[in-house]
Parts: sequence; C-alpha cells; structure tokens
Amino acid sequence: MKITIRNRAAALAIAGAAGLTGIGLASGPAIAADAAQAESAASVGTQSVYYPTDTTEYADELVKAWGAGNTSRVEAFASEDVADALAEHGDDDATHWKRVGGDGAAGTAYVDYENTVTGEKMAVGVSNKAVSNPDNEWGTAHGVHKVQFEG
Repeated sequence: MKITIRNRAAALAIAGAAGLTGIGLASGPAIAADAAQAESAASVGTQSVYYPTDTTEYADELVKAWGAGNTSRVEAFASEDVADALAEHGDDDATHWKRVGGDGAAGTAYVDYENTVTGEKMAVGVSNKAVSNPDNEWGTAHGVHKVQFEG
C-alpha cells in the first residue's frame, strides 16, 4: 500500500514539474507573439473602439455610455454638438432610458427613448451613411449627429 502511494505521489510530482516547465516554455513565445501582433496592429492603424454598423445598436451604445458617465465614449459616438447637449442636459436619470421605437428619414435613423423615471422623451439621430459603412466592418466614429429632448 505504501509503495502505491509513493509511486502515485512521485508520478504526480513529475507531472506537475513537467506541466510547469511546459507553461514556462509556452508563455515566452506567446508573450512575444502578442507583442509582435500589437506592434503590427498599431502600424496598420487599428481601431480601439468598436462602433456598431446597425443604427439602433449604435444609438443604444451612446445612451449606455451617457448613462454610465463615460464622457470619452460619448464623445467617440456623438458629434461635438450632441456630446455638448448631453452634458448640458445632465445625467441625473441617464441610466433609466428605455428604447421605445424609431424611424428614419433623409439618411438619418431616429431612435426614440423614454426615461422610465421622469417620463421625458429623447430622439437620437444617427447617420445611416456614417454608421452603415460597408467598407468598414467596425463602423465609424461620431455617427450620432442629433439629439432632441421632449417633456
């Protein structure tokens, strides 16, 4: 019985050591590969922010960023005028917006929201051309060019 336990303990110790050695060998090249990929990606100008190519999702991302108080993300998704209007409006109840509909006209998709606390309504205008860019799978920045509040 004691021999079996010793044999199993020895086998586990050998397997553990081999596993750690394997991890050590694997981590070196993987880290180097990650660094090389990051350098390569930087040289081709990759985009660090994902912009949806669907206008409704794009508007939702802006509203989520605004609700979270993420000013830099709001500024990435919105034009300067829209970012200023949202900042001026304030974000006291910004986490309570619910999408209630939408429509489109003249190259702009309007996504409608209602605040579940205040009852206020907001329409977000998203440029179809800027967001639905078929040459760019990541979408583009500053696609929201209009915001309007009611009530």
